Amino acid sequence: MPPEVSLLITCASLVVATIAQRVVGMGFGIIMAPVVAIVAGPYSAVLVVNLFAALACALMVPYLWRDIDWGRLLWLVVPASFGSIVGLLLARVTDADVLRLGVGVAAILGVVVSVVFERGEHTVDAAAARTASGTTIGILNSAVALGAPAIAVYSMLSRWSGPSFSATMQPFWVVLSLMTLLQRQVIAPGGAPAWPWWGWACAAMATVVGSITAERVAHRVTPRAARLAVIVLSLTAGLSVTGVGIFGLLG
Repeated sequence: MPPEVSLLITCASLVVATIAQRVVGMGFGIIMAPVVAIVAGPYSAVLVVNLFAALACALMVPYLWRDIDWGRLLWLVVPASFGSIVGLLLARVTDADVLRLGVGVAAILGVVVSVVFERGEHTVDAAAARTASGTTIGILNSAVALGAPAIAVYSMLSRWSGPSFSATMQPFWVVLSLMTLLQRQVIAPGGAPAWPWWGWACAAMATVVGSITAERVAHRVTPRAARLAVIVLSLTAGLSVTGVGIFGLLG
Protein backbone atom coordinates (compact mmCIF):
# COMPACT_ATOMS: atom_id res chain seq x y z
CA MET A 1 0.00 0.00 0.00
CA PRO A 2 1.41 3.45 -0.93
CA PRO A 3 2.53 5.48 2.11
CA GLU A 4 0.18 8.34 1.21
CA VAL A 5 -2.87 6.05 1.22
CA SER A 6 -1.89 4.37 4.50
CA LEU A 7 -1.36 7.80 6.03
CA LEU A 8 -4.78 9.05 4.92
CA ILE A 9 -6.52 6.00 6.39
CA THR A 10 -4.52 6.34 9.59
CA CYS A 11 -5.41 10.02 10.03
CA ALA A 12 -9.14 9.37 9.56
CA SER A 13 -8.96 6.51 12.07
CA LEU A 14 -7.09 8.70 14.56
CA VAL A 15 -9.98 11.16 14.69
CA VAL A 16 -12.50 8.39 15.37
CA ALA A 17 -10.25 6.60 17.86
CA THR A 18 -9.59 9.77 19.85
CA ILE A 19 -13.30 10.50 20.16
CA ALA A 20 -13.97 6.93 21.37
CA GLN A 21 -11.14 7.20 23.89
CA ARG A 22 -12.58 10.35 25.43
CA VAL A 23 -16.20 9.21 25.48
CA VAL A 24 -15.76 5.76 27.07
CA GLY A 25 -12.21 5.89 28.48
CA MET A 26 -10.91 3.29 26.03
CA GLY A 27 -11.13 2.36 22.38
CA PHE A 28 -8.06 4.04 20.92
CA GLY A 29 -6.05 0.85 20.56
CA ILE A 30 -9.12 -1.18 19.62
CA ILE A 31 -9.70 1.03 16.59
CA MET A 32 -6.11 1.88 15.69
CA ALA A 33 -4.30 -1.45 16.18
CA PRO A 34 -6.11 -3.34 13.37
CA VAL A 35 -5.95 -0.32 11.05
CA VAL A 36 -2.21 0.24 11.46
CA ALA A 37 -1.54 -3.50 11.26
CA ILE A 38 -3.27 -3.57 7.87
CA VAL A 39 -1.93 -0.36 6.32
CA ALA A 40 1.61 -0.33 7.77
CA GLY A 41 2.23 -3.84 9.07
CA PRO A 42 1.78 -5.47 12.50
CA TYR A 43 5.27 -4.51 13.67
CA SER A 44 4.39 -0.82 13.29
CA ALA A 45 1.11 -1.10 15.21
CA VAL A 46 2.61 -1.03 18.71
CA LEU A 47 4.76 2.03 17.95
CA VAL A 48 2.09 4.08 16.17
CA VAL A 49 -0.75 3.21 18.57
CA ASN A 50 1.25 3.99 21.70
CA LEU A 51 2.75 7.18 20.29
CA PHE A 52 -0.56 8.76 19.35
CA ALA A 53 -2.44 7.29 22.31
CA ALA A 54 -0.02 9.17 24.57
CA LEU A 55 -0.67 12.38 22.64
CA ALA A 56 -4.45 11.98 22.51
CA CYS A 57 -4.82 11.15 26.19
CA ALA A 58 -2.41 13.89 27.29
CA LEU A 59 -4.60 16.45 25.52
CA MET A 60 -7.62 15.21 27.49
CA VAL A 61 -6.10 15.11 30.99
CA PRO A 62 -6.52 18.87 31.81
CA TYR A 63 -10.26 18.69 31.10
CA LEU A 64 -10.78 15.63 33.32
CA TRP A 65 -8.36 16.34 36.17
CA ARG A 66 -10.99 16.60 38.93
CA ASP A 67 -12.50 13.17 38.19
CA ILE A 68 -9.23 11.18 38.15
CA ASP A 69 -9.00 8.41 40.76
CA TRP A 70 -5.30 8.64 41.62
CA GLY A 71 -5.34 5.61 43.93
CA ARG A 72 -6.70 3.27 41.29
CA LEU A 73 -4.40 4.82 38.72
CA LEU A 74 -1.30 3.85 40.72
CA TRP A 75 -2.59 0.34 41.41
CA LEU A 76 -3.03 -0.24 37.68
CA VAL A 77 -0.20 1.69 36.02
CA VAL A 78 2.70 0.38 38.13
CA PRO A 79 2.13 -3.34 37.39
CA ALA A 80 1.17 -2.45 33.82
CA SER A 81 4.58 -0.82 33.30
CA PHE A 82 6.33 -4.03 34.37
CA GLY A 83 3.89 -6.15 32.37
CA SER A 84 4.76 -4.24 29.21
CA ILE A 85 8.34 -5.56 29.45
CA VAL A 86 6.98 -9.11 29.51
CA GLY A 87 4.76 -8.33 26.52
CA LEU A 88 7.65 -7.02 24.44
CA LEU A 89 9.74 -10.09 25.23
CA LEU A 90 6.77 -12.34 24.47
CA ALA A 91 6.25 -10.67 21.10
CA ARG A 92 9.88 -11.36 20.18
CA VAL A 93 9.70 -15.11 20.77
CA THR A 94 6.10 -15.91 19.77
CA ASP A 95 4.63 -16.14 16.28
CA ALA A 96 2.59 -12.96 15.76
CA ASP A 97 -0.52 -14.76 14.47
CA VAL A 98 -0.50 -17.31 17.28
CA LEU A 99 -0.23 -14.44 19.74
CA ARG A 100 -3.11 -12.57 18.12
CA LEU A 101 -5.31 -15.66 18.13
CA GLY A 102 -4.66 -16.31 21.81
CA VAL A 103 -5.23 -12.69 22.79
CA GLY A 104 -8.41 -12.44 20.72
CA VAL A 105 -10.00 -15.56 22.18
CA ALA A 106 -9.02 -14.53 25.71
CA ALA A 107 -10.52 -11.06 25.16
CA ILE A 108 -13.84 -12.47 23.95
CA LEU A 109 -14.13 -14.96 26.81
CA GLY A 110 -13.10 -12.36 29.35
CA VAL A 111 -15.75 -9.88 28.27
CA VAL A 112 -18.48 -12.53 28.09
CA VAL A 113 -17.67 -13.86 31.58
CA SER A 114 -17.54 -10.31 32.96
CA VAL A 115 -20.93 -9.40 31.51
CA VAL A 116 -22.46 -12.48 33.14
CA PHE A 117 -20.67 -11.71 36.42
CA GLU A 118 -21.84 -8.10 36.33
CA ARG A 119 -25.45 -9.22 36.64
CA GLY A 120 -24.76 -10.53 40.13
CA GLU A 121 -24.08 -8.59 43.31
CA HIS A 122 -20.42 -9.41 43.89
CA THR A 123 -17.57 -6.98 43.24
CA VAL A 124 -13.95 -7.90 42.52
CA ASP A 125 -11.67 -4.98 43.32
CA ALA A 126 -9.05 -6.14 45.80
CA ALA A 127 -5.35 -5.31 45.53
CA ALA A 128 -4.66 -8.64 43.84
CA ALA A 129 -7.33 -7.99 41.20
CA ARG A 130 -5.93 -4.54 40.41
CA THR A 131 -2.37 -5.83 40.21
CA ALA A 132 -3.32 -8.76 37.99
CA SER A 133 -5.41 -6.49 35.75
CA GLY A 134 -2.66 -3.91 35.41
CA THR A 135 -0.07 -6.56 34.57
CA THR A 136 -2.32 -8.16 31.95
CA ILE A 137 -3.07 -4.80 30.37
CA GLY A 138 0.64 -4.01 30.12
CA ILE A 139 1.46 -7.38 28.54
CA LEU A 140 -1.29 -7.15 25.91
CA ASN A 141 -0.62 -3.49 25.12
CA SER A 142 3.07 -3.99 24.34
CA ALA A 143 2.63 -7.39 22.67
CA VAL A 144 -0.21 -6.60 20.24
CA ALA A 145 -1.16 -2.96 21.04
CA LEU A 146 -4.47 -4.14 22.52
CA GLY A 147 -4.77 -3.72 26.28
CA ALA A 148 -8.27 -2.24 26.29
CA PRO A 149 -10.26 -5.51 26.58
CA ALA A 150 -8.43 -6.27 29.84
CA ILE A 151 -9.41 -2.82 31.10
CA ALA A 152 -13.02 -3.55 30.18
CA VAL A 153 -12.96 -6.82 32.10
CA TYR A 154 -11.59 -5.09 35.21
CA SER A 155 -14.09 -2.23 34.99
CA MET A 156 -17.00 -4.68 34.83
CA LEU A 157 -15.73 -6.92 37.62
CA SER A 158 -15.05 -3.92 39.88
CA ARG A 159 -18.17 -2.06 38.73
CA TRP A 160 -16.05 0.99 37.98
CA SER A 161 -17.67 3.24 35.40
CA GLY A 162 -18.84 6.76 34.76
CA PRO A 163 -16.75 9.97 34.72
CA SER A 164 -14.14 8.56 37.12
CA PHE A 165 -13.34 5.63 34.84
CA SER A 166 -13.14 7.74 31.69
CA ALA A 167 -11.00 10.38 33.38
CA THR A 168 -8.57 7.97 35.06
CA MET A 169 -7.95 6.06 31.87
CA GLN A 170 -6.43 9.12 30.18
CA PRO A 171 -3.33 9.55 32.42
CA PHE A 172 -3.13 5.75 32.64
CA TRP A 173 -2.65 5.44 28.88
CA VAL A 174 -0.27 8.40 28.78
CA VAL A 175 2.09 6.75 31.28
CA LEU A 176 1.75 3.21 29.91
CA SER A 177 2.14 4.29 26.28
CA LEU A 178 5.29 6.31 27.01
CA MET A 179 6.75 3.48 29.09
CA THR A 180 6.05 0.99 26.30
CA LEU A 181 7.71 3.25 23.72
CA LEU A 182 10.82 3.66 25.87
CA GLN A 183 11.04 -0.06 26.63
CA ARG A 184 10.53 -0.87 22.97
CA GLN A 185 13.55 1.19 21.96
CA VAL A 186 15.69 -0.98 24.24
CA ILE A 187 14.11 -4.40 23.69
CA ALA A 188 12.71 -4.26 20.13
CA PRO A 189 13.66 -1.01 18.35
CA GLY A 190 12.48 0.00 14.90
CA GLY A 191 9.20 -0.59 13.11
CA ALA A 192 8.26 2.98 12.20
CA PRO A 193 6.08 3.34 9.06
CA ALA A 194 7.77 4.88 6.01
CA TRP A 195 5.94 8.22 6.29
CA PRO A 196 7.50 11.59 5.38
CA TRP A 197 7.94 14.13 8.17
CA TRP A 198 4.80 15.98 7.12
CA GLY A 199 2.89 12.70 7.38
CA TRP A 200 3.68 12.44 11.05
CA ALA A 201 2.64 16.07 11.47
CA CYS A 202 -0.70 15.35 9.76
CA ALA A 203 -1.28 12.36 12.04
CA ALA A 204 -0.58 14.54 15.09
CA MET A 205 -3.00 17.18 13.78
CA ALA A 206 -5.69 14.53 13.24
CA THR A 207 -5.27 13.52 16.88
CA VAL A 208 -5.69 17.15 18.00
CA VAL A 209 -8.83 17.52 15.87
CA GLY A 210 -10.23 14.33 17.36
CA SER A 211 -9.51 15.58 20.87
CA ILE A 212 -11.31 18.89 20.30
CA THR A 213 -14.30 17.16 18.73
CA ALA A 214 -14.42 14.56 21.50
CA GLU A 215 -15.04 17.16 24.20
CA ARG A 216 -18.27 18.17 22.50
CA VAL A 217 -19.40 14.60 21.84
CA ALA A 218 -18.66 13.30 25.36
CA HIS A 219 -21.29 15.49 27.02
CA ARG A 220 -24.01 14.07 24.79
CA VAL A 221 -23.41 10.41 25.67
CA THR A 222 -25.28 8.83 28.59
CA PRO A 223 -23.46 6.55 31.10
CA ARG A 224 -25.50 3.57 29.92
CA ALA A 225 -24.56 4.19 26.30
CA ALA A 226 -20.91 4.56 27.27
CA ARG A 227 -21.04 1.28 29.19
CA LEU A 228 -22.56 -0.50 26.20
CA ALA A 229 -19.85 1.00 23.99
CA VAL A 230 -17.15 -0.48 26.26
CA ILE A 231 -18.61 -3.96 25.81
CA VAL A 232 -19.14 -3.60 22.06
CA LEU A 233 -15.65 -2.20 21.46
CA SER A 234 -14.04 -4.95 23.52
CA LEU A 235 -15.88 -7.74 21.72
CA THR A 236 -15.11 -6.11 18.37
CA ALA A 237 -11.42 -5.99 19.28
CA GLY A 238 -11.40 -9.64 20.31
CA LEU A 239 -13.16 -10.74 17.13
CA SER A 240 -10.97 -8.65 14.83
CA VAL A 241 -7.70 -9.80 16.39
CA THR A 242 -8.89 -13.42 16.35
CA GLY A 243 -9.82 -13.09 12.69
CA VAL A 244 -6.45 -11.58 11.77
CA GLY A 245 -4.69 -14.38 13.65
CA ILE A 246 -6.68 -17.13 11.94
CA PHE A 247 -6.21 -15.55 8.53
CA GLY A 248 -2.47 -15.28 9.10
CA LEU A 249 -2.16 -18.90 10.22
CA LEU A 250 -4.19 -20.19 7.27
CA GLY A 251 -2.27 -18.03 4.83
